Amino acid sequence: MVKFSQVRELEEYSKIAGQLGENPFLCMRKLAHKVGLARKTVSIYLESMYTQNILVGPWISLNPHTHYREYVYLVNFADPFCIFQGFKGFPGIVHHAVTIGLWNTVIITDRLLNFSRFTGFESVVYLGIKGHSYTPEVKYTTWDQSWKKVYAQLDQFTPGEPEYTNGKLTSLDWGSDQWKLFHAFRLNMRQKVTPVLKEIDVQYETYTKWKKTLQNHCTAHTEFYPRGYKEYTNYCLLLATEYHQSVTSLFSLFPTTPVIIEMGDCLLVFVKVPSDTYRNMIMMLNDMIRREMVRKVNYTELCDYR
Repeated sequence: MVKFSQVRELEEYSKIAGQLGENPFLCMRKLAHKVGLARKTVSIYLESMYTQNILVGPWISLNPHTHYREYVYLVNFADPFCIFQGFKGFPGIVHHAVTIGLWNTVIITDRLLNFSRFTGFESVVYLGIKGHSYTPEVKYTTWDQSWKKVYAQLDQFTPGEPEYTNGKLTSLDWGSDQWKLFHAFRLNMRQKVTPVLKEIDVQYETYTKWKKTLQNHCTAHTEFYPRGYKEYTNYCLLLATEYHQSVTSLFSLFPTTPVIIEMGDCLLVFVKVPSDTYRNMIMMLNDMIRREMVRKVNYTELCDYR
């Protein structure tokens, strides 16, 4: 049983995560004002959230542009753990992870790569162009309450017009300094700025101008996990669906943050759930198929491998 004081604290944690998701550059004074807490309390809470792996981010993801694309590969290798180590720092690879299931490696690249040339390559299960990424804000709740809301929302779903994001693309005109800033702050937007700028040799004025361009070119993401992300089982779901908004809305009812990536008529969804709710998730996915919210579901379990 979670104590009332713990529930209250987790509710305040979720508010902090939500505000940082909206504006990752919020100073401590403004953040404290928005969540209605003292600055010292917010500072202590943030330190605790990072220490306990309750908060991840804020991090940023690039949107697709006219002359910039990212690609998602779901691949099988004979030795995915060896490949994981070999891909660290490999040119063109933005993100990669090891999984267990229909595919054993997830790779996001900023260019098309021929993985058949790599040692131990077996097959490409899926290749898609990465669209926009989403991390819906979640409110602290219990899993029992969450599943009730999920099934209630599923009961109300009726297939209709496809729900795709506007496909209009803009151009990305960053220079070398802007790309330096993106790579330096991509995984942690709340780093101390001055030491980073000195390390990458970029002027502060360039940094402030670059920040203003982010809303046109990137999405900011903050992930919230009440127990700490290491306490959950992490799944990678590949959903064939025309109902992107409905699926995103459904996963936003979870007490843990889903990371959702658009890929044409598919969504790649990363979700973390407690091991004892696995059956609920499978029932939910089956209901999504039965109600024609999705056409097909495949999934793997991600390994917490560093």
